[in-house]
Amino acid sequence: MSYREQILSKTVLPPGRLCLAFSGGSDSLALLSLLPKERSYAVYINHNIRPSDELEKEIALNKRNASSFSIPIKIITMERGQVEALSLKEGIGIEAAARKLRYAILEKEDADYVLTAHHMDDQVETILMRLLSGSPFYRLEGIRLERGRIFRPFLHVEKELINAYIDESGLSCSYDSTNSDVRYKRNFIRKNILPLISSKEKRLISSIADNMQQINGREAGIPIKKGFTYSIEKESFLSSSPMRMEEALYKINEDLGFSSLLSRSQCLEVENAVEKNLNYTGPRFLVRTTDDVIRFYPRHLNIVFDGTKSFTWNNLCYEVSDEAFDEKTLIIDFSSLALPLLLRESRECDVIELREGRKKVRDLEKEYGVPYCFVLEDRTSIVAVLARVFGKKDRLARRLLNRKGKACSLRELERAMP
Repeated sequence: MSYREQILSKTVLPPGRLCLAFSGGSDSLALLSLLPKERSYAVYINHNIRPSDELEKEIALNKRNASSFSIPIKIITMERGQVEALSLKEGIGIEAAARKLRYAILEKEDADYVLTAHHMDDQVETILMRLLSGSPFYRLEGIRLERGRIFRPFLHVEKELINAYIDESGLSCSYDSTNSDVRYKRNFIRKNILPLISSKEKRLISSIADNMQQINGREAGIPIKKGFTYSIEKESFLSSSPMRMEEALYKINEDLGFSSLLSRSQCLEVENAVEKNLNYTGPRFLVRTTDDVIRFYPRHLNIVFDGTKSFTWNNLCYEVSDEAFDEKTLIIDFSSLALPLLLRESRECDVIELREGRKKVRDLEKEYGVPYCFVLEDRTSIVAVLARVFGKKDRLARRLLNRKGKACSLRELERAMP
């Protein structure tokens, strides 16, 4: 049996129109050569993080290879510095930032499936990386054959077999110079650890992912109610396995916008606090536990508004309007404020001048039964305490109220003007 036939015997291609994420390397070139021409096309994404001359040669070669197999190819180029900017902003590595941007582009493609050329050795690398980085147990499911529209036909094909097929076919593939940089953990594993592992051992490591995927498929996750805050039924949390508890905490961490993982010690601290019906204050979120519900509050928020009359953030929305959307809508007269405005988390020393008098924001929070509120502050004082996002009542400073003690609408303000 030829190498091509061996690969085809282990390859699964989905139906419909196929878009191949084509890097031009040996793996994606091998997959390109096996695609059904009448329903496939390729997309090459230039991350612009390598020298221009290297990229120009690679793009030219990729165009020739795609043409030789009669597969249309689309070239998409990112702005130079875009990957580095995301890496810095989210505190993640260059590889992770490039991958995040790449998948965001691929998800927009008009195809039934987006194919990637991940193979068995990639699966082994992923499992080893997650074991060495202390990833939660449920993430040992590794790379899935199918996730949404993303499909990986080569996931059970060995890298050695792909290389043999490329040599046998006399194909010319491109080479990414960053793949030899062992400062990246994946490259270090690929260069220094994988060569020491036999084919049989790779298949055993790969089977960890298969087994973990089956476990995750059979055992339901903990339901999470999402909004500005996140809540979980306490009984559901405590009756679940440690793996599912950890999974729920990681998902909340991710939904709050953190790219880096929670530490194992933080997960244990949260679990211990919930078991003892205690509150938890961490660097990323606050946890408040009642007899029935566990609530997770985002920990930090500071947003500056200069001259704006509306703002929206994570289900928090305020704007100047002629009339209220509902009885809870807060209408603010921005013209009476000393810009810029700062929307931030409340602090211990915060005080607001309400209609009934001066009041500590902390006292309002105790009345509401929430760990904190958000305050809107101009250059002179706090003008509003915002608690509607927690299901409570917003409060406006006295100087923003009309004679009836209500928030002024634009229409009232216009009538009052000379």
